[in-house]
Amino acid sequence: MKSRIEDVPKLRTISTEIEGGRYNQVRLGLLRLGSPIRMALPGLRGMDVIVDAKAWVCVDRTLYDLPVLAWTDFEHRQRSAIHEPVRCLLHYYHVHADLITETVLSTLLSVLAEQLSRQFPTETRPVSRLPRPGKGASG
Repeated sequence: MKSRIEDVPKLRTISTEIEGGRYNQVRLGLLRLGSPIRMALPGLRGMDVIVDAKAWVCVDRTLYDLPVLAWTDFEHRQRSAIHEPVRCLLHYYHVHADLITETVLSTLLSVLAEQLSRQFPTETRPVSRLPRPGKGASG
């Protein structure tokens, strides 16, 4: 996917970070569901996200998948622990893309979590409560 967006002119590119938990959830989705993943974003009419290991691209499917924004160049190898944020580049292709950046990211994560729970229902059930330390199984 990254090679497809290289030919589209960018309005602005910034260096940013993605929280470790968010990055890890997308990576888990790619590992379990396969790559690339394409999903519609409910609440954002006409917007889809296409995710692979190199880029997370929000596209406008009504305009022949013209990119709106994209996260690329993830520096995940520089982390010393998985909870740490991942540095990346965020490219804006639309003049108002900055208004929907957080909505796109949070919607991507919720749709991905829903797909994972549908595909792997037993792995998403809550773990039964274990007895607290110092108390027996009956107590």
